[in-house]
Amino acid sequence: MANNLLSKVIFMSDVLLLKPIRGDVEVGYYGAAYRYIRALDVIPSYFTMAIFPLISRYAESQRDSLVRAYKLSIKLLLMVAMPVAVGTTFIARQLISILAGPAYLPQSMIALQLLIWYMPVGFVNSVTHYVLIAIDQQRFLTRAFLLGAAFNIVTNLVMIPRYGYVAAAAVTALSEVALFIPFYYCVRKNLTPIPWPELAWRPVVAAAAMALVMWLLRSVSILLVIPVAAVTYLAVLIALGTFRQPDVAMVLDLLPDRVKRWLPFLSMHP
Repeated sequence: MANNLLSKVIFMSDVLLLKPIRGDVEVGYYGAAYRYIRALDVIPSYFTMAIFPLISRYAESQRDSLVRAYKLSIKLLLMVAMPVAVGTTFIARQLISILAGPAYLPQSMIALQLLIWYMPVGFVNSVTHYVLIAIDQQRFLTRAFLLGAAFNIVTNLVMIPRYGYVAAAAVTALSEVALFIPFYYCVRKNLTPIPWPELAWRPVVAAAAMALVMWLLRSVSILLVIPVAAVTYLAVLIALGTFRQPDVAMVLDLLPDRVKRWLPFLSMHP
């Protein structure tokens, strides 16, 4: 209960401070962008709740399996988070126009472009949180959340008076990094070191290629840019051998046959 309360403090203090310091107008700009973030939060939430029973069983007697499941979870979540973060950065103007209207531009667009970069680290933090619970590190989690809450509140108090909603958005993203540092310290100490470059480089390279394509097509209709960018991201992942890795291949093998028939290019065999 304490951990959940502290996590809420971390990601609600910005609005509570923004309103008295900068006023309702900036809260409105910030809130319009934050609606998209709330919608995207369901991805790591459902994912971690689905795998929590599995990692809890592994934590009891199969630590090697727990490590493999954790690494695979990081890979899968980064494969989702990176393209969404890049894509949202490029189409933030259109997203805000759809949700809130042109009156919220460019302020809400800027807030969304900053907020969305919580995703890569935030998604990893989400699964790491439950891994630490599985290995009985709840008390350490409380200290980590206290550190994260202190960072968030102090940084917001310093930055919001000068930079307003921009500071609130940036601090929200940086708060995930503030949580990641103690989270990973605890994982390394009580479970295993994690080879971050090995897990992250393929999604990062594919997302960079996607960003380049979206920048080159920045003057083209969004209806064309989005599918071209998505195909680019997937094509680079395939070219880098992402889906030939044994653990990812194992997950894809669990897909229904009717889905796999539409994905012949994801063959698990080199």
